[in-house]
Amino acid sequence: MSAIKNMVDSFGRSPEENRKRLDILKRANEEAAANWENPKWRQDFAADLTESILLGFDYETLVDRVIDTERVEFDGRIIIRETTGLKAFYMARGGYIEASQLTSSATELPRDMIGIHVSEFEDKFVTNFAQNALDLRNLAIQRMDAEVNRRVYTVLAEATPDGGDYYSEAAGVDQTVLNEAIRDVRDATRTGSVAIVGRATVVDQIMDFEGFSNETQEEIRQKGVLGIYRGAPIVSLKNYQDEEGDPFVPANELLVIAKDVGKFGFYGGLKSKEYVEPDNWYWHYLARRDTGILVHHPERVRRLVDTSIDA
Repeated sequence: MSAIKNMVDSFGRSPEENRKRLDILKRANEEAAANWENPKWRQDFAADLTESILLGFDYETLVDRVIDTERVEFDGRIIIRETTGLKAFYMARGGYIEASQLTSSATELPRDMIGIHVSEFEDKFVTNFAQNALDLRNLAIQRMDAEVNRRVYTVLAEATPDGGDYYSEAAGVDQTVLNEAIRDVRDATRTGSVAIVGRATVVDQIMDFEGFSNETQEEIRQKGVLGIYRGAPIVSLKNYQDEEGDPFVPANELLVIAKDVGKFGFYGGLKSKEYVEPDNWYWHYLARRDTGILVHHPERVRRLVDTSIDA
C-alpha cells in the first residue's frame, strides 16, 4: 500500500493529488451545467477568465527582455522624449562658460489593438466545461503572446529591410558576423545592454561556437538562462504557431538588439465581454488590449538571416 501512495504520474502528482484535481474538475462541470443559463454567472466566469489570461500573459511574455516596454492606464499616453544639445566645457578658473541650446523631440507612441474572439456551441463548451475553459485560457495566452512577438518582429524587419545596412545573410550563423553585430549595436545604444533574440533553430547554433561553453558555463549555472555570449543574454523565443500550423516568428532570423531600439506599450488591462446569440445556441467570448510599438533608432538592431534554414 505504501508503494502505491508513493507513486506519481508523469506530472509528478500523487494518486491523492489526482483525486483532488478530478474532484475540482467534476464540481466545476456541475456548477457550469447548473448555472450556464444565468447571465450573471457567465459574466463572473468571463471576468475571472479575463483576469487569468492577463496574469498568464504578463508572466509568459518575453517582450520586456527584447524592447523597452511601458505599461500605463487605459487612458494614458506614452511619450518618447529625447533631449540633446547640452555641452560641457573645461575652462580656466573664473573663465566664461559658453552657453548651449537644448534641442528636444517628443513623439507619442502610436496606439493599436490586439484581440481574440471565440465562438463555441454551448452544449459542446458546457459538457466538459472545466477542460474547455482551461484550454481557452491557455490558448488565449499563447496566441496573444505570439501575436505580440510577431508584431515586434514585423516592425523590426521593416526597420532592417533586406539588403539594408542593418541586414546580413549567410548559410548558418557566422560567428564573425555575430561578433560585429554585437559590437556595433552596443556602440550605438546608450544603455550598453544588448540581447540576442531568436528561435532555438538559430540561437542554439551559438552553443557550437568555439569557447562558448567554457566562457558561459558558470553564468548558466548561476542565472539559469540559456547563456550569455559576449555580454549579451540569449533569449530563445517559443515556436508559437497559428491555427494553420504556420509559425509566428521566422525560424531563420536572429536579432541582435538593444532595448532602446524603440518602445512597446500596453494601455490598461484586458477588456472583455461575453454573450449568447439571442436566436441561436452559440456562446461568444471577446477580449482585447490596446498596445503600441515604435522603432525610433534602427541603428540599434541587426537582423541576421540563416539562408540554410527555411523561414
